[in-house]
Amino acid sequence: MAEGDHIRVKSMVILPSADGAAHAVARLRPTAENPHGYDRLIGGHIEPGEVARNALDREVHEELGARLADAVLLDVLENIYRINGRLGHEVVFVYGGRLDDPAVIPAGGKVFADNGDPMPVRWRPVDDAAETHPLYPPGSSDLAKAFTAPT
Repeated sequence: MAEGDHIRVKSMVILPSADGAAHAVARLRPTAENPHGYDRLIGGHIEPGEVARNALDREVHEELGARLADAVLLDVLENIYRINGRLGHEVVFVYGGRLDDPAVIPAGGKVFADNGDPMPVRWRPVDDAAETHPLYPPGSSDLAKAFTAPT
């Protein structure tokens, strides 16, 4: 089996702003399919022997240096995609939650490091119809709208 010829399993989170009008996303570099870059939820790969919820805690700490609170599983999304022409397939456990210290991500966003690479994190409007960058995994925009909707 060649590298990339497997299904990746990820754990990601919708982190709403204090007013619920936006949620935190990582802005990733351009690819052949998304020449201006794209947004993705905060989180990442589940490691062998790790359950999705524990992976989420680890990824949030690795990416943001923060702790996650009140996380609830919202859905499991399947994403078949191409990145720079290469076929990819992932299954993503999508949680909704909040950071124990919301000030970790300032209003203007912040550049964090993910495995030593710069990772800009910004607040993406929940009503993202005017956004020019796609959000991955597909379906997470609808989950963000449902999770941040007033009760």
